[in-house]
Amino acid sequence: MTMLRKTLAFMVLFILAFWGLQKASSGGYLSAFDASPDNLNLSVQSKDNTVIVKWELQGGSIVRTLAGGRDAVILVYPGWVEDNDSWLVLGDAENLSVALNGESPRNLTIIYHPFQVLVSNGSAQAKLRVFVVPIDFPSTVQSGKIELKLVTYYGTCNNITLDVIYFHSTGKGDYRDLVLPLSVDFGKGFPILPGFRSRFNLTIKASKMLEFLRSAVNAHYPGNWIDEPKGWLVVKKVNVTVCPPETS
Repeated sequence: MTMLRKTLAFMVLFILAFWGLQKASSGGYLSAFDASPDNLNLSVQSKDNTVIVKWELQGGSIVRTLAGGRDAVILVYPGWVEDNDSWLVLGDAENLSVALNGESPRNLTIIYHPFQVLVSNGSAQAKLRVFVVPIDFPSTVQSGKIELKLVTYYGTCNNITLDVIYFHSTGKGDYRDLVLPLSVDFGKGFPILPGFRSRFNLTIKASKMLEFLRSAVNAHYPGNWIDEPKGWLVVKKVNVTVCPPETS
């Protein structure tokens, strides 16, 4: 009798898992690469030089366990501007803390992937260095919170746009162009181009998306390489006022 109950329990679990995969692959959980899933609650806000990202995935735990893989939250923001042969700081990452599945927050090593972008406001140009900061974790993680503190110097505050990308690995999907809207607004006391404002896009072509996502999901797990991450992603943006660090 005990063996019969175990067999029935296994069959029920198998049927539920199979049904979950079938439902997911037919347009639900394992959706197209650029689809916005209904079961992801993602919030982004900024306060006192700090960007706060919170997320929760509803349901799909069996599918996530079977699919495996790693997810990533990717932070993208303009951090430096070129001044002749040197760089001035618009927003410098001072601290990055991560809490997964309700655990206590821990400081994480900040890894940068820079892009150089030339932007204009119609009368002047500025060469920016846009930083990509990946935070990767197992796909079985259901919720989390990330805090990134930025600072600037020179006695003035700058306004920048920071984009948050949530990537969920499913093993399915197509690589397409990713267009990230960004902006800068230099403080009036900034050493160069004071008051300079520009809105621009950072475009990552479809041909570069494999490399982009690969560097994200493998950022902190060098011993367990994922060669071809695929899945869906969601992008949200937030305006951040970055000021000099407080002095006592």
